Amino acid sequence: MSITSLKASESRAGSVKKKSKDTKKNNALDHSDWIDAARSILIDDGVGGLSLRRISAQLNATTGAFYWQFANLEKLLDDLREDWNTRNSAAFDRVFKDPGLDGLERYIGYVRILLREEEYDPKYDSAMRDWAHSCAKTRTVVAHVDNRRVAQLQALFAELGFGQKSARVRAMMTYFHQSGYYQMNIDETLEERLANIPYYAEIMVGPDFFPPDLTIKELRRLIFDNEAEDGSSD
Repeated sequence: MSITSLKASESRAGSVKKKSKDTKKNNALDHSDWIDAARSILIDDGVGGLSLRRISAQLNATTGAFYWQFANLEKLLDDLREDWNTRNSAAFDRVFKDPGLDGLERYIGYVRILLREEEYDPKYDSAMRDWAHSCAKTRTVVAHVDNRRVAQLQALFAELGFGQKSARVRAMMTYFHQSGYYQMNIDETLEERLANIPYYAEIMVGPDFFPPDLTIKELRRLIFDNEAEDGSSD
């Protein structure tokens, strides 16, 4: 065999080996990897960044690997909507559906989710709301989630003793205030947010919800250190 033939053979072998490694890598990607990549792009760059080529590049995968998991891009977008529906509401659902919590514990649990931003990502909410402006299917999903969360808050305020209409209005004020807070990118430190909590509670629930002499340190402990008391976990 000539030197030229030997080099050509080695080149072909290397190409086959690389192709085999790429195929193995692509096949190792599962449904959740693609959804995770799409979620990251949506949050960082908006729906305009959600192209098949961009998502594949983020995973360092071929576009062909995509079709092992999804029939087309629209199916991925459907699954991304469902991911938001479940992922960003799971913590709220757990708190509001827990029969072992009373109204105070439920309210604290709700505030804890908002402040910790671990199970709930407000940027994901904002990205979905931006997407909803240009997509009817996304708008329907967002409206469904909004209605569910408002209904949960309404049930909370009713549990705290307010009548149906009063509970409904308080729920809408609480929820849409929080949504607007994130959409407007209000710049507050955690200490500032903690300091405002008793005033929000005074307006929405009443002046006796928190003790008047409650310190920020005690409030921080109540919000961040007492998960076991309301059934939530790290």
